Amino acid sequence: MSIPQIILGILLFAAATMVLYLWGLRRSMTQQRDLERILLSKCAARVLHRLKKQQTITRKELAREIQGVRAGLFWSRNRLEVQDAAAFADKLTRYMVEQQMLQEAGGGRYRLRS
Repeated sequence: MSIPQIILGILLFAAATMVLYLWGLRRSMTQQRDLERILLSKCAARVLHRLKKQQTITRKELAREIQGVRAGLFWSRNRLEVQDAAAFADKLTRYMVEQQMLQEAGGGRYRLRS
């Protein structure tokens, strides 16, 4: 091996290390946002499953349905869990209405968007 080949090998190793470090740093910076998105999706799936069995759901029933739901990323130990279901139900209903999953049915009730 010549000196230029050794220098090239070192530079390529340094570049690969830098790319992996930046990828891990970006993943750790966006972890909280990803956890919140996953938790919203899991709760929305539970509510949609419940709405397939009954026509409408109130915010109070929705809060009861999502109490204790957990979300986590497979590569991390960090987890999110719904602890204050009433407060999270407001955020979830806004999310589901914005995503056109639910529509208001009047009287504080929600139903599937048709």
